[in-house]
Amino acid sequence: MKIRTFIATASLVASGSLVAFTGSAQAALYTTCVGDGGAVTVTNDLVVPAGKSCTLTGTKVRGTVTVEAGADLVAAGATFNSTVTVGENAYLDLTNTTVKGALTAASAFGTHLEDANVKAVTATGGFVYAVDSTLGGNVSTGSGELYVSGSTLSAALTGDGNQYSDVYDSTVKGALTVNGNTLGGVFCASEVYGAAKYSGNADALQLGGEGLLGSCAGASYFGGDLAVTDNTAIALLDNAIVRGGLTATGNNPALVVGELARVRGTVTGETAAAAPSFSRSAGEAAPEDRAASLAEKATARAAAARADAHEAGKSSL
Repeated sequence: MKIRTFIATASLVASGSLVAFTGSAQAALYTTCVGDGGAVTVTNDLVVPAGKSCTLTGTKVRGTVTVEAGADLVAAGATFNSTVTVGENAYLDLTNTTVKGALTAASAFGTHLEDANVKAVTATGGFVYAVDSTLGGNVSTGSGELYVSGSTLSAALTGDGNQYSDVYDSTVKGALTVNGNTLGGVFCASEVYGAAKYSGNADALQLGGEGLLGSCAGASYFGGDLAVTDNTAIALLDNAIVRGGLTATGNNPALVVGELARVRGTVTGETAAAAPSFSRSAGEAAPEDRAASLAEKATARAAAARADAHEAGKSSL
């Protein structure tokens, strides 16, 4: 009987019937999450359908995670073993959650990471708001808002064409690039160990120091070269150590270097010693308001997602 069964199975494989069945079954092996999910293990891929909401608490997902257009995923204490993809106008909120693969957000509403451990992050559009998190790969954002606070980044951080790129009380072990930000950026009480470059930014740049864009009591450290070039932003470097050289060319106005700035290498370009006057037009947000604004947006979207998920009931994971 065992021999006959083996022969029958071998015949199905040879004819392609078994392979077709297996392939078809694998194609459908994903789990849809709508509603509230608990501490279970999802052995395949997980999808939050377009326009729907899913909350996960203590959930483990072995496959990929996809948040489709307009959908919301709010996770706490979760573990995702593979990649996470966030679609257009979708929202991702991770607290105390680990993502072992790359996180990609394309034209998303936003991504909020708090006490999270995430690998690489690539975001085009929307906001990336990372607080007290560990980011293990390159973090690259464009055409959105970038705010990093109390976090450790093991590789490079790039803010290209954003509204602003702000780094507070954080460590960047790779290179730092802030390019073409319409509202400039802040580097406050933080450390970067690769080369740092601020180029083509408008409005204001505060690289350490206090008073220009807000309070920054802690000192900052640039472990390599620092280039501040071709900016129209009012720019200040103060209360910071630059271990490498400083390049300050093409800036209008010239980069202001404060009394508490220490540059160990060669200074190239034009700098100014006296801080320029600085004022903001009515209704224009100061950097200290950026965190509050992002927190408000994240809180409101997450609350709406939780309400929708609760109304949908328990998800069948």
